[in-house]
Amino acid sequence: SVAFARKDGGLGITRPTYTTLHAPAPWRDNAYDVAVDTRVETTFKQRANYYGTTAATIEAMHAAASLQRPTLNAQLSTFNSPHRSPESESGSISCSHLPTPNSKLPTPNSQFPTAIAVFFPSYAYAESVLRALENSGSVLRVALQPKLPDLAAQNAWVEESLALTDALFLVLGSSFAEGIDLLGGRVTHAMVVGPALPEVNAVQKARLETFSGLGREASFRRVYQIPGLQKVNQALGRLVRAPGQKAKVLLHCRRFADTSYSSLLAMEYQFYREISTESELRDWLAEKSS
Repeated sequence: SVAFARKDGGLGITRPTYTTLHAPAPWRDNAYDVAVDTRVETTFKQRANYYGTTAATIEAMHAAASLQRPTLNAQLSTFNSPHRSPESESGSISCSHLPTPNSKLPTPNSQFPTAIAVFFPSYAYAESVLRALENSGSVLRVALQPKLPDLAAQNAWVEESLALTDALFLVLGSSFAEGIDLLGGRVTHAMVVGPALPEVNAVQKARLETFSGLGREASFRRVYQIPGLQKVNQALGRLVRAPGQKAKVLLHCRRFADTSYSSLLAMEYQFYREISTESELRDWLAEKSS
């Protein structure tokens, strides 16, 4: 949750403050492997220049998830086995119960799917990238978040999409991105396409005017940056919901490397690698999360 307050800065100047409240969850500290993709800019004026790059990056993310998932599948299958040894009850896997060559493991897209999650700031943006994938001849099966009214229907859609598709396109700020816990431990790779700043419209301009006394930079931060990054934090929080779960996350926009944006990320996302070339992206994706 987020709380806003105002205090005297010591010079008779009233300044805005920003406080983020977190429930204790020390097991989240090393659960995220985060990188910032500085190759692209996702502002409204520039994003169309990078639809192809975004589409290709989604393909690369899914390929990496598919390559790394078989090992995890084997580990999870052993851990969940009713015949696991007493030692495995504490979370360690006994070598005597590792799968044999004849063991039957679940198919990749059933119990342990290989679908990735891609978070967009809007439906229009998601649809544009989906068209770019189709135009490139991609064979990825993509499920675009529908507008469903109730939680039961949303959960059913997530379950079906995890089992039958390669990528879930979700909209930041929606209940799919912020209120669904089904992704935890089941989506190992995710992308956030831009910081999800609110749309520039008459309402936001009026809010900027309200905070104009704080100065241009502070009012922009209050009206646009804080709400936008809050959506990102909430969405990424759905990927790790219990000890042992991990997620490889690509923040797909150079703005995430700007201190004014990165400082608003939750602490577990602030330790990231900057990626500026395709080869750096490949190297990062090839690394297995510790």
